[in-house]
Amino acid sequence: MVKQILACLDGSSLAERILPLAQAIASAECATLTILRVVNDSAEVSRQEDYVREPARRFGAQVKLVVSDNPTSAILEELEKDPTTVLAITTHGRTAWSEALLGSVASQVISGAKRPVILYCPLSKDADAPKKINTIVVAVDGSDFSETIIPYAAEMAKALPARLLLVQVLPLQSSIPPGPDQETLVLLESSYLQRKAATIKQAHSITADWEVLHGDPGDAICRYLKDMPNTLLAMTTHARGPVERVMLGSVTGYCVRHSGMPLLINRPAIRSSI
Repeated sequence: MVKQILACLDGSSLAERILPLAQAIASAECATLTILRVVNDSAEVSRQEDYVREPARRFGAQVKLVVSDNPTSAILEELEKDPTTVLAITTHGRTAWSEALLGSVASQVISGAKRPVILYCPLSKDADAPKKINTIVVAVDGSDFSETIIPYAAEMAKALPARLLLVQVLPLQSSIPPGPDQETLVLLESSYLQRKAATIKQAHSITADWEVLHGDPGDAICRYLKDMPNTLLAMTTHARGPVERVMLGSVTGYCVRHSGMPLLINRPAIRSSI
């Protein structure tokens, strides 16, 4: 159960782009919306209080200021205080390299949060996160690891409420002419998602639709989402290493940079060979 949405601001207008979505999820979950601002020293507190007062008023949020020279550690410490808190944060990484340099706080927070994080990377400086989510798309690949995001996505879909849609990306089909063989292939490809949808229905009392995509995973997912406004993409990331494999792993990182959608990202505290 989510009792608090913690939206991180850093003094930039870009960081504030997450607030419409954070407010919508907090309202749906009957949770508190809190704006967190980490400042370097106590001399900044008064000035930053003035800065956060206006967005807090507009979005009906509480305000918390923390003094720390390590934003990542300060954010993670706030999360540790309450397991029912979910973090919402904007990243400004545009390319893999800029993400490693500029999105390091988001990357490190996702790595250490021990729970899903709501992340938004606007494709333009004027793009706000959606005020309402109509669909939650859950990307899975057939592994138990990728499925760790499902319980969080299912419960959020119930609270919003939103359509829950499972997608799996498979290699491009060989050229099989229309007929029984092609129909059999389609059934085989969708069998995993059908079974998973049935499991979700039983465990979470919510109906899940499904879609099989083909091609490169990141590109296929982003192309599929292109004409789906008000969508949240839910994924598990397996990134690990000094810079989180240049921010979140290849597929998740690609979707962060190119989808234009907010993401619900989970990095489980388990290892995977994927």
